[in-house]
Amino acid sequence: MDQIGTYVRILRESLERKRRYLEEILALTNKQAELAAEEKFREDAFTELVDQKEILIGNINEGDKGFSSVYDRVRQEIQADPMRYREELQAIQNLIRQCVDLGMQIEAVEERNRAAMEQVFAMKFQGVRQVKQSKTVANKYYKSMANGMVNDSLLYDQKK
Repeated sequence: MDQIGTYVRILRESLERKRRYLEEILALTNKQAELAAEEKFREDAFTELVDQKEILIGNINEGDKGFSSVYDRVRQEIQADPMRYREELQAIQNLIRQCVDLGMQIEAVEERNRAAMEQVFAMKFQGVRQVKQSKTVANKYYKSMANGMVNDSLLYDQKK
């Protein structure tokens, strides 16, 4: 096969890889949703999923750079004779649609996750606020008791 055909095949393979990465990201994002919905939030498991997603996103970004550079090399030849590479180009168009659909699904799940995580953090913050309030009340109680004890003993001593 000619060199342009090889480049077109590389473009298709690059998009197939991207689709697999996006499918993995979607699965990880769904796992994050499950973690966010659990009664006891497991921050370590959530962070591990974020780290895995970062690696996949890095792979996608690298693949996109490679795709762009290869496409820039062959764009004119493909546009000059699109019928020659018709099957490959249709497969590429289909893969692009699938990648866009996956991206939209990921975005929707991420938005739901963001809302769920805001609730998780609000609950944690509320718990922290309650602990602080409890400590403040306890400190005031101990101070008032300590002051009361001092005052009581002063009153006691004064009555003698």
